[in-house]
Amino acid sequence: MEPPVPLLALSLVLLCSAGLTRSLTITSVDQSVFEKAQGEKVTLPCTFELLEEDEGPLDIEWVFIPADNPEKEQVIIMYAVDRIYNHYNPAVTGRVQFTNSNPRSGDGSLDIVNLKAEDTGTYQCKVKKVPGVQSKKIQLTVLVKPVGTKCSIEGSQEIGKDVTLKCASREGSPLLSYDWRRVSGTQELPATSMLNKNTGELLLKNVSQEDSGVYNGVASNRVGTDECSIELNVTPQSVCWVMVM
Repeated sequence: MEPPVPLLALSLVLLCSAGLTRSLTITSVDQSVFEKAQGEKVTLPCTFELLEEDEGPLDIEWVFIPADNPEKEQVIIMYAVDRIYNHYNPAVTGRVQFTNSNPRSGDGSLDIVNLKAEDTGTYQCKVKKVPGVQSKKIQLTVLVKPVGTKCSIEGSQEIGKDVTLKCASREGSPLLSYDWRRVSGTQELPATSMLNKNTGELLLKNVSQEDSGVYNGVASNRVGTDECSIELNVTPQSVCWVMVM
């Protein structure tokens, strides 16, 4: 039977092991959540400091964890042995690069251009220089601006009738909000109008010829707006004459 390890010696081993992993420090600790619009560019920060104890080769690795598939970790770019490797994931090839062309300078930040909705997820920066190892996670949400917004009219455009102006976007990240404005005449919505900001419907009750004009429907979310126009033309009600013989 082997003699027991002295408690003091064991404590020293544990302290040394813990100290090794703390010798390398990631210094970019301010922002860890980003929200961007599709098509924009984002810089995910990952700056670091090395100490004299870190004597091994420097490796910097960015891993992507998709929001819709957390089990699927994907390496998207790596710096190792003084070279950059960025052909791991075809979905981001040509759209990702290190912010600093020389990451050895202490800046392993990542640039992603022409953002897409599927870029939403968790990004992890791993910096290794034996014996130091540190990592940092960043959440990125890519939102889609409202696009393909169309206006339409439902109901008879006759005096005294109820008419609904509709506004709907083909695409756009939630939460989408809708608004209407009048761009001709008094430029004020009729006093009897009722707006549903969630559906984009503007109900005009008991319309009159004074309600005629051009109306703009506006769709918006946190990253952009889109709009459409439609003309309301209120006419007198049709009159049918019946001749009695």
